[in-house]
Amino acid sequence: MKKRISLGTFIAGALVMAGILLSAGVTVSAFTDKASLNVGRQGIGLNSPFDLVTVFPNGIVRQALPAQGVLLPVTGEQTFIPGRSVSVNLTVANNTPDLASSATVSVAPIGTGQVGSSPNITSFIRVTVFDTNTQQLLVGGSATNPALGVALNATGTIGRLNARGSAALAEGATWVADAAGSSRNLTIVLYYVDTPATSSFNGGQTALEVRFDATSTS
Repeated sequence: MKKRISLGTFIAGALVMAGILLSAGVTVSAFTDKASLNVGRQGIGLNSPFDLVTVFPNGIVRQALPAQGVLLPVTGEQTFIPGRSVSVNLTVANNTPDLASSATVSVAPIGTGQVGSSPNITSFIRVTVFDTNTQQLLVGGSATNPALGVALNATGTIGRLNARGSAALAEGATWVADAAGSSRNLTIVLYYVDTPATSSFNGGQTALEVRFDATSTS
């Protein structure tokens, strides 16, 4: 299963879109839909979709549904200039009642990151991803120094997310945590490097997305 969260377009000095736009991703997995064989009274097989969801800071479950977008506020979006950073907090959770998953996270450009005819600042963006609760680094060099972030497309291992252990939550539902280890709180930090070269990219933009990939596991 792949869930992709498209970040707002970033422009030198400000964010054109002050938030994160969740958009539909491609779903490919051993279990992507209800799969039951009608043998006996109950049938056999997985009786609920294999599902990974994100949870906003306001406690609302978001599915990144097709042809829909949802905005999540970004901290510091008005001061995203060379030498500074912006950050977002998201919870990623296994929404499958009885099947564990193994998940990864990455931040990548959408295509080349090019936005219209604007200078493309994608190559100047560095990313850090860490566990909000434990400070464990998933991507980057430091949970406290965004300048030590790494280039886009680096993949971090979220690892095992236990089965939810109760009924799946629907899009827009209030988040209710269940089984221990079925979710992780993540902080994603984007840093705009400050080098002499950036002076030629005034008004530059980039289009980025956060990618969560998950595979079912025992």
